Amino acid sequence: MAITYERKKQRQNNILYTIITTILICAVFLVMVTSFYKKAEEDAYEMLHMQTKQIKDDLTLQLKSDRENLVTMASFAAKLYSDGESYELMFESFKPIGLLSNIGILNPDNTFVTKMGSIDLNGKISFEDEAVRGEYISGRLPDLTGDGKELIRSGVPIKVNDKTVGILYGVIPLDVIGEKYNNMANELDAQLFVYDKETGKFVIDTLDENPGELSDFKDREYNAGYSYETMATSQNGYSSFKSIITGEDLYIHYSTLEDFGWGIMLARYETQVFAETHKISQYLIVIFAVIVLILAIYLELILRSEKNRAKLNSESSDIRHLLLEINQQHENVNSALKRIKEFSGSRSAFFTDTDGEDFFYIKPTLKEKLLTGEDRKYFQGELFQYAAHIHDANKTSIGFMQIIPNGHLLETNPELYHFLLKHGIKDISFAIIADMENHVSILGTINPKKSASIRKLIEDVAICFSIAIYNKKHLNRTELAATTDSLTGALNRVAYKKDILLFDAEKPEDFACIYIDVNELHIRNNKYGHAAGDEMLIYIANSLKEVFFGQYIYRMGGDEFLVFAKKTTQENVKQNIEAFIEQLKPRGYNVAIGMSYRKQNSNCEEMVREAEIRMYEAKARYYQNKEQNSISEDTEKKYTQLKTGIREIDTMISVLKEHYNGIYRVSLDTDYAHRILMPSYLGYKEDEENFSKLLKKYINDFVHPDFHRAVMNFLNYDAIKRQISEGKTPSITYKKVNGETVILSIYNLEETMDNAKETLWVFARE
Repeated sequence: MAITYERKKQRQNNILYTIITTILICAVFLVMVTSFYKKAEEDAYEMLHMQTKQIKDDLTLQLKSDRENLVTMASFAAKLYSDGESYELMFESFKPIGLLSNIGILNPDNTFVTKMGSIDLNGKISFEDEAVRGEYISGRLPDLTGDGKELIRSGVPIKVNDKTVGILYGVIPLDVIGEKYNNMANELDAQLFVYDKETGKFVIDTLDENPGELSDFKDREYNAGYSYETMATSQNGYSSFKSIITGEDLYIHYSTLEDFGWGIMLARYETQVFAETHKISQYLIVIFAVIVLILAIYLELILRSEKNRAKLNSESSDIRHLLLEINQQHENVNSALKRIKEFSGSRSAFFTDTDGEDFFYIKPTLKEKLLTGEDRKYFQGELFQYAAHIHDANKTSIGFMQIIPNGHLLETNPELYHFLLKHGIKDISFAIIADMENHVSILGTINPKKSASIRKLIEDVAICFSIAIYNKKHLNRTELAATTDSLTGALNRVAYKKDILLFDAEKPEDFACIYIDVNELHIRNNKYGHAAGDEMLIYIANSLKEVFFGQYIYRMGGDEFLVFAKKTTQENVKQNIEAFIEQLKPRGYNVAIGMSYRKQNSNCEEMVREAEIRMYEAKARYYQNKEQNSISEDTEKKYTQLKTGIREIDTMISVLKEHYNGIYRVSLDTDYAHRILMPSYLGYKEDEENFSKLLKKYINDFVHPDFHRAVMNFLNYDAIKRQISEGKTPSITYKKVNGETVILSIYNLEETMDNAKETLWVFARE
């Protein structure tokens, strides 16, 4: 009775512990979900703040640029006025620039002069009032010269001898400014509002084709801590209210364009803010449901048999642990089968599937009973037939079956009956695992002594066993595909980044890094087609594999390869390089090679940079020699050809290497920058995903204040593209705060001038 009471008390305690654990998991789940949403809200406000500043800076820069253009035109108009000439020349030469689509001049008699003629605006506008305002930009105003459409006016006085003789207006259509910044807002997946703080009228409204007013938000239901009055009167801050369109919360960051009297608001809906958090919450709910299900199963098993379930769980856990490490320790498959055999007291345990995987564990003293050859094929074929029958009948992904040589089997399948008797098989207990693609796996035992227990164990680990074997089988293929260059068969950058961490930890001795760059691949592609270029790269990769057999060979980029060689001498590496170059000569291929060598390496990136620099030096010598040979050949033919321009990056580097400060390859579309050859010049990062942000910080920190505005103009990528499309090379000379004079030049790397996306930014000492 005492023992029974103790067991009952133990079961009750286990149930209580399970319930308490479930409650704790629920509490942790709720805290986690709440914290995720709180963090998402904070991140959303911070992101809105950053993106608002981005749009604000762009809009401010654009408006200032347009105003500077108007000031320049006003000076030209003043000269025309002083010379007694009409403004017609200025109107004829004007072309839309920036946001400005048209210009006009208001005369003291309130006549408005445009390219199309003069209009009397008496009673509509006052020249005296406009002259007093000086330079300004309006909010949304009706077009006084047309059909009443609304637009934005940017006014600049025309002065002669400090007397205002006219007002030059630049016209900014709402659709022009709206289209540009609507696109920017769409890219940020947000809603943008820009409004005149004096009138409250929206200049840009991404939610409505007909822009409204700030006061439209007055009657919204604001969330706790926020109000319309605070948002309308504050210079910057955050706000949140219910959208009348969707009923969701709208999260807002607002700020002010100080120089223009405009306000800016960037907003994002609740579904946008919490999109990722919702996904995480769903995953957590699934995990939570799985945990609760496991606890419920565990509780049920405790009520049935605490002792057997504990032992089964322990065995199952050990087997799962073995399977989880199957990719690191392949013998774990046999170890797991051994555990199943020993737990069931069976003669043997086996796993097989329709992909040909076949594992069999039998006690060494019973090796003579192991099914082999045709007997094994027949045995597996019969099991797969039973598996197919069960799967088709029950439509289940996993099922358990037991085959015993009894009278029923003799009637239905006499051949299998006699086969089992011949081989001393009295019981086959196995689980069938089938997926949606009809891939079938079988995990089972032969002659188990604990039929009931082994069924529970096999069913518990069968899917895990099938997945582990499947992952083991496919992992090598996946890893090979993920770390191999599809064209050349060499390792790719994914493998490179993974391996350098291992090398840095290993600190290999007698270690070499060889950096190879293929010369004139671009020329070959253009001349013979990309197939010829691919053939060239494949041949070079195969030559590297042959010469540096057993070493680590990577394709770093389009025409760059890298080799890590371990446990080799520097002399041996040089001999291999010479052999590699000789192997390329019959094909007429040429490469630039740089090498670094360490008796013991601890930093692979330093070795790569050293080898890369030497490779570029070799590449520069190649192109310099090529230019000299070309000039020599031209001289022998008794004519001289003046060679100007820079046709390839390599030639440019060879020309500038004696006086460069820094060279970066910059994508004007993605704003991604890559440092080339020399140490980081801008001083923050070697590779920058936001080059304009990096350049802006560099300007603020290092450029002399007198040159800030001029250098800031180089943040306008659209203007740079226009200059390049006109055949110009954007360039500027400026001084740094330390007195050093620097020349910044931007070169187009594309084949055509009208498609300037990839550029080279060169910072050179004067």
